[in-house]
Amino acid sequence: MESSTIRRYDLRVEMFKALAHPMRLFLLDKIRERPRCVCELAEEVGIDKSVASKHLSQLKRAGLIDDAKRGTLVEYRLVAPCVLDLAACAEGAIVEARKKGIAEWERGAPSLQDEPDMPEVELSDSL
Repeated sequence: MESSTIRRYDLRVEMFKALAHPMRLFLLDKIRERPRCVCELAEEVGIDKSVASKHLSQLKRAGLIDDAKRGTLVEYRLVAPCVLDLAACAEGAIVEARKKGIAEWERGAPSLQDEPDMPEVELSDSL
């Protein structure tokens, strides 16, 4: 794999790591509405400013948000709103797939319990 391809995937990994916390997703939703300062976000969410600041720094490091000074305040703004669209799209697909799975189960689709017993496999120490 070329180094440019590796770098592109590394950036994606960093983005998904930054998105992998419910609080950061919530903060992104709030920032999507309008730019906000850390004190406003912390108060709205009900967390300490230091905790909000840590979450915001991870989002900024991933390139999802940016900040700008406005007087003595630093306001954060969303620079990649498409990530929230991606999350909503994936969430919708997952919910539909789960609904489909439940519907199939309710119609009597075979379950794991209906599978024949599998022989036990002994794991070696070399694994």
